[in-house]
Amino acid sequence: MDIDQAVTSPAIVFETPEQVLTAQELTDGQRCSILRQWSYDLRELLVATDENMASAGASDVHGDMLKRVDSLLRELESETPAPTMQGGV
Repeated sequence: MDIDQAVTSPAIVFETPEQVLTAQELTDGQRCSILRQWSYDLRELLVATDENMASAGASDVHGDMLKRVDSLLRELESETPAPTMQGGV
């Protein structure tokens, strides 16, 4: 897996947001970064849809996916310990 591409374009690398959590080669920090980027990308698509720059029905699809991504991100962030003052975990 190209981790740089996964972080910058998650929808190209993963078919579902759930696959991000099951990818063994990723750290929790990378998983969070990927899901944050995916959430951002979906929000941008929703804005485009709201401005009539995307196909009809895309809003529902993107909205449902955004809920899944944000839910997984909240779950992952609640399980990830906060870093120490020294930068470690």
